[in-house]
Amino acid sequence: MQEQSGKGEQLWFSHAIEALFVRGLGARLTPEVKDRIVNKHGINLDRMPPAYPIRQVVEACRSILPMLYPRLSEAEGFRQLGVSFMQGYVETLVGKAMVAVLKVIGPRRTLERMQKNFRTGGNYLETRFKVLGPTTCELWINDCTGMPTFYAGMIEEGARMIGTRNLKTSLTPDTGPAWTMLVTWDV
Repeated sequence: MQEQSGKGEQLWFSHAIEALFVRGLGARLTPEVKDRIVNKHGINLDRMPPAYPIRQVVEACRSILPMLYPRLSEAEGFRQLGVSFMQGYVETLVGKAMVAVLKVIGPRRTLERMQKNFRTGGNYLETRFKVLGPTTCELWINDCTGMPTFYAGMIEEGARMIGTRNLKTSLTPDTGPAWTMLVTWDV
C-alpha cells in the first residue's frame, strides 16, 4: 500500500465505499459484481470497517469495470463510475448536506473548496485551485490513484446536480500520480 509522506495510509472512508458500491451502483450491483468486490477484493459491503486502503478500492473498481461497462474504454468506465459515485453519495447523510451547501455557493466556490469536499470521502487527496477566467479554472489533484477520469466524472455529475450548465473537464497528467484538470462551464 502506498503511503503519503508522513501522513499514514491512504484511506477511503466507509460512507464513500457505500456511496459507490451500494448506493451508486444500485441495481447494477448484481450478485456477480458484489461477489467480485467482496470475495476477490475483500471489501465487505454489509459490515464495513471505518475505512479501506485506497489501493484495495481502486483494484476493486478496475476489476468490475468490464462487468459494468463492457463496451467502454477503461477511462470512460472510470468516468461513469465517478458519475455513479456522485449519484450514490447524495443519498448519504454527508452527501445530502454537502450538495445542499454547494447549490448555494455555485461552481466556482465549490471547486475552490474541493479539497474539503474530497476529504469527506478519503484522507489523502489534496487539491490546488487556480482561477483562469470567470467560468474557467484549473484544479490540481495530488493523487488520482490511476483513475483520473473517475474524479472528472464526479465533478461533472456534481456540477449537474447543483445546476451548473455545460461543465466540462479536460485532464492533463502532472508528475507522478498528480493530474491537472481544466474545468469550464456556462454562466
